[in-house]
Amino acid sequence: MTPGHIGVRIWVIMSEQQEVTGGAHLQIGELARRAGVTMRAVRYYEEKGLLPPSDVTSGGIRLYGQKDVNRLIFIRRLRTLGLNVNEIKMILGMPVSPGRNVRVEHTLRLLQMQKDKAEEETARTAELQKEIEHSLKIVTKCVTCPAKQCPSNCPSAAHIM
Repeated sequence: MTPGHIGVRIWVIMSEQQEVTGGAHLQIGELARRAGVTMRAVRYYEEKGLLPPSDVTSGGIRLYGQKDVNRLIFIRRLRTLGLNVNEIKMILGMPVSPGRNVRVEHTLRLLQMQKDKAEEETARTAELQKEIEHSLKIVTKCVTCPAKQCPSNCPSAAHIM
């Protein structure tokens, strides 16, 4: 390689380096770190169409900006709230303006549905806990029972295998 070619090559590498390390462009690892997710999660959301890269360098490096960090944090929060990828895709696909209220109302409906589902699960868990406590009381009595085998009319028989 001639000295002129080396200079051009160094300039290209340095310009790509500036694009990547500058405040406006982040590589996937930095994006993941700032959003509190794994690089694998970033790739998964890309694959599902939730997070397209803002830019790609001539060398094929995907670049992201602060808008992408915010979007990824939003996706992570919705996942934490129990929304699935399709529901998140619907929210993200809603127009931001001029129909901002449409997007907000849709998000509120989905969040209300998640809240209702969580309340139902909480009620089921409370009922299960009561059932377990009842069984514990009955089976605990078996510890002090003098019988060698449970009689057929013993209330504990339905709780012991």
